[in-house]
Amino acid sequence: MLLYTGALTSKPYAFTARPWELRSVQSVDILDGMGSNIRVDFKETEILRILPRRNLEINESWISDKARFFYDGLKRQRLNSPYMKINGELKKVKWSKILKNLTSVLKVYSFEFGHSKIGVLCGASCDTETFFTVRDLALSFGFSNLGIDRELKVATDEPSSYLFKGEFKDLEKTDFCLFVGTNPRFEASTLNLRLRKLFRRGNFTASSIGGHFSTTFPVQSLGLTSKTLLDFVEGRHPSCKLFSKAKNPVILYGSHLLERVDSRGIQSLFGSLSASLLTLFGKSVFVNPLHTDSNVVGAFELGYGTLKIDAINGLKVLYGVGLENKNILKRIGKAEKENRSVLVIQDSHGSTVTTKADFVLPVTTFVEKNSIYYNMEGRPQKTQRALVGPNLSRDDWRIFRVLFSSLKKSTSYITQAQLVTEASKILPSLYFANSWFLHRESSIAHLSLFVPFKKEKVLFSYLKLPIEDFYMTHRLCQSSRIMAKASQYLRSYFHNYKFLVKSN
Repeated sequence: MLLYTGALTSKPYAFTARPWELRSVQSVDILDGMGSNIRVDFKETEILRILPRRNLEINESWISDKARFFYDGLKRQRLNSPYMKINGELKKVKWSKILKNLTSVLKVYSFEFGHSKIGVLCGASCDTETFFTVRDLALSFGFSNLGIDRELKVATDEPSSYLFKGEFKDLEKTDFCLFVGTNPRFEASTLNLRLRKLFRRGNFTASSIGGHFSTTFPVQSLGLTSKTLLDFVEGRHPSCKLFSKAKNPVILYGSHLLERVDSRGIQSLFGSLSASLLTLFGKSVFVNPLHTDSNVVGAFELGYGTLKIDAINGLKVLYGVGLENKNILKRIGKAEKENRSVLVIQDSHGSTVTTKADFVLPVTTFVEKNSIYYNMEGRPQKTQRALVGPNLSRDDWRIFRVLFSSLKKSTSYITQAQLVTEASKILPSLYFANSWFLHRESSIAHLSLFVPFKKEKVLFSYLKLPIEDFYMTHRLCQSSRIMAKASQYLRSYFHNYKFLVKSN
């Protein structure tokens, strides 16, 4: 609906500031894998508004409600000082003291138990500078256990296994889209708008395999389990005729399918489907993952893998950086009670795991530093600093830079510009952040075919959707009062049974 007179005013922003009092910076939405461009408006030391920034290649002129209103979570439950466990209690300490003790712990445990008993686990939403510095530290010090907090079974040396093929705007050419275990409305809201635009134009059909979800355009449900996917690949499903007649078919699947035990089998099915369509009909199908983390692609580009649960449980020292995966956090908490000796948490917000840590290092958020994130396309984008971090919080990469010095290890970078230059030697696209060019027609990232795996098993189980609560997908959202109210409203009014039972 177009409003020719007047405008809608954001309720949290109402009566807080005049437009000419605001200062603005350009940034990127880190709540999903799309990397939507945003504008952050702030006054003095507080963010007052987040608006979409026009980018026709990614989000056009749209952002999700979550990205627009989560910003109050940036100032709540913040860690503003280093903490160290003394006599069983976490107490505030100075940076010099905590770094000195942390360095001693790393040296002693590596000497007594070996480097194999020390591990670093990074959240998939950390910035690229942090990923590179942690990787550099692990290689220099000899840490063999390094990974992200997502158990995605992908070949990091094959970009086509984790990158979105082509560009987001290429979806506007498709006439058939198959969703497999994903809800694009929750996992990639601005991408869902492009699909709705296709439906409004006509000559577009969408089908889904997996859990049911509320849509903004008609989607035909083909089944709930991976058995339906197998039937579809083998050509025994009625919808195969419609799929074979499509000129530009696309498959979108949830990245959580790569965490399943039979993930290789599912990837093999996608590869067989692509090969069959190319052989029989002479056309290709783009099989694209929808990542829910803002920089998981950046981690894979730098060669990060995943740490198995058995490996995490066997560590004597675990260094966690920006952890978000709830399953991993629960397992870390359980393992802490059993056999782990030292737990180090480096994060911007407090959580249940923070209370169990031996060392707590406060860091800045994405609006308090200049950083680079890779979206699902593999497109590097910069965020700009709007505010200064609270009290003694520091950038992640600067903390590791000081650890280098404490561990008597030398680095070739001191400033962030030098760090980016050094990282660009192994990841050239990092140097072209925000001026990134996309000529990938002949690139390996553009390939639509999976290499089929041989004799892989597929469990005929339910393909569950990864996101149950749209407003609680990120630690910044979990600290937001606005998101908490939105989540409560969502759970109260949007369920399968539209009635309430009142007791007399």
